[in-house]
Amino acid sequence: MQDRYENFTFFRQRIVSKQNTEVIQGEEYELLLRSKRGETYVFPEKEFGEAMVDRLEHKQYLKKIEYLLERVLQKNSGIYSINIDPQELYYEETFLLFEHFKNKNQRLKIELTEHSPYIKAGDYYNAFPLEPMIRLHELGFEIVLDDFLSGINGIDRLIALSPFISRVKISKLIFKKKVSDSAVCSFIYEIYKLIQEINPNLSLVIEAEESEEMLKKLSDTWYYQTYYFDKPSKVN
Repeated sequence: MQDRYENFTFFRQRIVSKQNTEVIQGEEYELLLRSKRGETYVFPEKEFGEAMVDRLEHKQYLKKIEYLLERVLQKNSGIYSINIDPQELYYEETFLLFEHFKNKNQRLKIELTEHSPYIKAGDYYNAFPLEPMIRLHELGFEIVLDDFLSGINGIDRLIALSPFISRVKISKLIFKKKVSDSAVCSFIYEIYKLIQEINPNLSLVIEAEESEEMLKKLSDTWYYQTYYFDKPSKVN
């Protein structure tokens, strides 16, 4: 029987500061899950979705993720962020994975994505259970709120999880080219003020901003993950 995850691999994209865009020791990347389809690599949407809603599939999926993570951390320097779907916070094997990597918690960050869990456990009305955050936090991992203002990653979730997270990411893609750059710029500065009021220790990453003119208007104290600075590439 063919392993449905055998073509899975990681790409990586740098997270940079405008103050220092050179490759340096301790550089940061986000890991992007991809699967080979012919001559191209794409996000394996079907396999990933099925692994999120089927517990047995999820266990097999995590075996592949563990293998890929081990290889990345052994063969490459730097700090890596890996995406975790909120559904995975309801599966014990997710925590076993990070317990396995807890001795590398200075090189691995966890990004919580914006999708709503398909299957919930416990109190139906408890939208943001804190127990999983406490467990990951106690393992020593930095936790990042990915795609803030999208899906379930709204202001209420930021407030609830603020004691456990170190960073917030905002993607330019949420504006879908329907809002002017000047309005987007003003909006992000105002949102950043709110983020700082909630937790002044949170850093900010702007994703998918490719305009040089717009980048010049955005703060030098923020971080950036864009094709302008670095195109995703396959990890060795």
